[in-house]
Amino acid sequence: MLDVSELTSAGATPAPERTGPRPLGQDDFLKLLITQLKNQDPLNPTDNTEFVSQLAQFSQLEQSAKQAQLLQQSLDAQTASLQFTLLPMIGRTVTIRQPVVQLGDGPAAFGYTLEKNAEKVLVSIQDHQGQVVRSLEYRDQQTGVHAVEWDGKDQDGIPMQKGLYRYVISALDAEGKAVPVEGRASLTVTGVRMEEGQAKLLVGDLAIEPSAIVELR
Repeated sequence: MLDVSELTSAGATPAPERTGPRPLGQDDFLKLLITQLKNQDPLNPTDNTEFVSQLAQFSQLEQSAKQAQLLQQSLDAQTASLQFTLLPMIGRTVTIRQPVVQLGDGPAAFGYTLEKNAEKVLVSIQDHQGQVVRSLEYRDQQTGVHAVEWDGKDQDGIPMQKGLYRYVISALDAEGKAVPVEGRASLTVTGVRMEEGQAKLLVGDLAIEPSAIVELR
């Protein structure tokens, strides 16, 4: 009986070496230069100034490549530094101007800002599919920032799953005209991530730019 390992070793064909274009290095350039010297016409040798020019060009290219490498290393170091700078933010509560509410173990805090007094403020909290799970109404609200809470239950009083929810907010004055209103979110930072070279804070799947933070607790 033949051993499977014997068949494999006996009949196996060595994997072909990968070929393809690769950048020329200093050794490659010197080999080309020596080959050029060997094959030049003895009766019409190449001018020394041409060799000097070629060496100068290669030296400039090599320096440019090294500078590009050093620049990339510097950018990588800055990226790592940015990430470490934001690590202490994990676990902190930040406030941003977005209509988002984070539901955890207890009531979920969020808020809004009114430019004028409003007789009625309506909030429709939605799940990730855009379905309204709870509608809230606030009366006789004054101009400025307002902090409110959602008990985490839907319209039927059933507790919702933990996570991020978005809400649609609108406000009306005593005459039924729209009042400018902006949503505010109080969120607990859960991580840090790099996106397109920018360090951002994570709240679940939501990425937040540090510049978007208006309050830190």
